[in-house]
Amino acid sequence: MTQAHSRDFNRAVPKFDLCDGSVVKTWGNPVGVDHVFIADKSGNMIFGGFVGWIHSDGFHQTIAQIQKDFT
Repeated sequence: MTQAHSRDFNRAVPKFDLCDGSVVKTWGNPVGVDHVFIADKSGNMIFGGFVGWIHSDGFHQTIAQIQKDFT
């Protein structure tokens, strides 16, 4: 995973809340690169990352597992 710039944070769609109240947001850019962002309880970005196309399936599986384990 590569660190993502905050410029795309506001485009990301909230997917689920974590147990601590933070929010997982995801976004796919126009060329299909998957992004994930974590927002704190106040809506501030605390993490942003993206994966290349070859890792897209693993990305989606991992997001689903995080939702299962931490919500």
